[in-house]
Amino acid sequence: MISKLRILFVLLFAFSSVGYAQLNAQSLSGGWSFALDPLKIGLSEGWTDPAFPDSKLDKVIVPHSFSVDKRYFFYTGTAWYFNKFDTKPVQSGNKAFIKFDAVFYKCEIWLNGKKVGSHEGGYTPFELDVTSVLKEKNVLSVMVDNSWDRTTIPGARAVDSNYNASAAQVYPWMNYGGITKPVELKIRPEVYLSHVKIHTDPDLKKGTANIGVTGFIKNTSAFATTVTLTIHVQDESGKFLSLFKPFKISIPANASKEVVVNGNMNAGQVKLWNQDHPYLYTLKAFTGKDTLSHNFGIRKIEIKNAKFLLNGEPIRMAGGNRPADYPGYGSIDPDSILKKDLVLMKSAGMELSRIGHHAVSNDLLDWADKHGMLIITEAGNWQLASSQMADTMMRRKFQSQMREMVERDWNHPSVIAYSLGNEFYSHKPEGQAWVRDMSKFIKELDATRLITFATNIVFRDYIKKPEDEASQYVDFISANVYANHDKWVSRIHELYPSKPVYISEFGMMSTPNKTEKDRIDHLKKAIAAFRNKDYVVGASIWAFNDYLSRFPLSNADGYRSWGVVTPEREPRDSYRFLQGEFSPALITVLSAKAGKLTINIKARADFPSYVLKGYQVKVGDKSVQLKTLKPGESQELSLDISSLDKVRQIELIKPGGFVVLRQAF
Repeated sequence: MISKLRILFVLLFAFSSVGYAQLNAQSLSGGWSFALDPLKIGLSEGWTDPAFPDSKLDKVIVPHSFSVDKRYFFYTGTAWYFNKFDTKPVQSGNKAFIKFDAVFYKCEIWLNGKKVGSHEGGYTPFELDVTSVLKEKNVLSVMVDNSWDRTTIPGARAVDSNYNASAAQVYPWMNYGGITKPVELKIRPEVYLSHVKIHTDPDLKKGTANIGVTGFIKNTSAFATTVTLTIHVQDESGKFLSLFKPFKISIPANASKEVVVNGNMNAGQVKLWNQDHPYLYTLKAFTGKDTLSHNFGIRKIEIKNAKFLLNGEPIRMAGGNRPADYPGYGSIDPDSILKKDLVLMKSAGMELSRIGHHAVSNDLLDWADKHGMLIITEAGNWQLASSQMADTMMRRKFQSQMREMVERDWNHPSVIAYSLGNEFYSHKPEGQAWVRDMSKFIKELDATRLITFATNIVFRDYIKKPEDEASQYVDFISANVYANHDKWVSRIHELYPSKPVYISEFGMMSTPNKTEKDRIDHLKKAIAAFRNKDYVVGASIWAFNDYLSRFPLSNADGYRSWGVVTPEREPRDSYRFLQGEFSPALITVLSAKAGKLTINIKARADFPSYVLKGYQVKVGDKSVQLKTLKPGESQELSLDISSLDKVRQIELIKPGGFVVLRQAF
């Protein structure tokens, strides 16, 4: 039932991108023509003219990155994409938009020779109104520039950064240029839902939940109108849940309204979302002919006594940083690679991750929603210098990228927090102001997520009191700790005893002088330091995978070999070591004789730790369901192994089929 209604007038300065089911949606991905433009003559030579001959241009398949296309390997500069497509005429009362899921980094777009827009920021979606220029036969021209400087995000650092002049000019991942994500033509009515925000608030004692839905409705017509907002919710079985009544709303001409409605689920309808049981509902919002559809989960993230609580239960989880980089694909992230990576991460217990230094693909978050991963998303600020953080233009660019990321991601139950950046001068006045101001900015967009940033300053000797560093403004501390693990993490807790500590980066790069054994010894000491501190709620390895880089001291093959898997995703010994360390349970063999195996399975009480429900132990072809184990609890099992062949291995299997521990006996 509708228990509360709030209507606000808002002015939308840009269109945001969400998952639509429009009157018509036409994919523009696939075959395009392509040309480099290193001398930047395309504009003066008329390349935006629909009659520009493209028959002799190279052919590419969008999504595409010219940086990994062997014809243009690691080109930096201006390039052009051209697409000829046919479509039906836009009927009266409808609007046409072209949506780009991502273009790296800057782009300008023309349709049929008319400029329809531009965009800066390489990882977030945007769309353009093309109603007035769309025809039955069309030529779409996109000029892309993947170069960087001190005004781009990501980009070079200003001279007051903490790097030398060489390192300050580059950033440590590749500038994979191109139209790196899908493109789509969308037809909507003149009055449409620009996006929907879903907020869930479960009552953990009663088992009920409040579902809040904000509909952002835009009237682009020249007339005032009245529309009916209808919301349907289905559970995973497809059953419709009666939560909301249709609501009529009047919208003036060329105006927008924000409508907030609330509905209540009873205890029989509520199934909570967590990392092992990621239950999803589907919400569809209708305004006449326009529909928006989103999956959502019901879960509660809280901080109490310097701990993370998920649905009222304390959690401590491991994670991994995943640079978006794969041989031959760069940052494109096709489904096959995403699935390969995320299965490897999930199987190694990497379930609470500050996943990268920029907005990740929507497909990654969809997978995390469906299979149970907790994600901290980060936008933009990688080691910006103080002067850059104080610059009004840079602040606006960051806010634009952050807004696009937040408005795309706010319905993903996997997203539990937003990060304001990585390793900047958080003790300087400019860094303090950045965290204070950007925290406020994000909370105004989405007050339901936690706020953090990754610091490598907070544990330094010159930080004497909480007010000396910007971590005072965030909900929990994220720290990149590569040495002195016990000392530095303890120091953080001394400064902020009420805030959880999340290790956003730790690890060791593989070099000719550092073997896998050296790396494992280093990781073992680090994890031991984290494990005995109950305020350390997570630790995320840098990095899950190797990645190409221009940064100083990268390997001769161009890779920074921080990964526990190779560029092609072959697990290293360090991956297998972490799989054991990051397992939420320990298995002890009590006896294995006379065709009988007796084992003890104990849920870790330290790190990682959380309630184990629905887990299985498998030996050979025999599987046994475990009882629910709280941290520190154990269960003893006896299994018949008389028919086993030479392979003698115990597997611990999470719900969803992920094998998180393999142990020989």
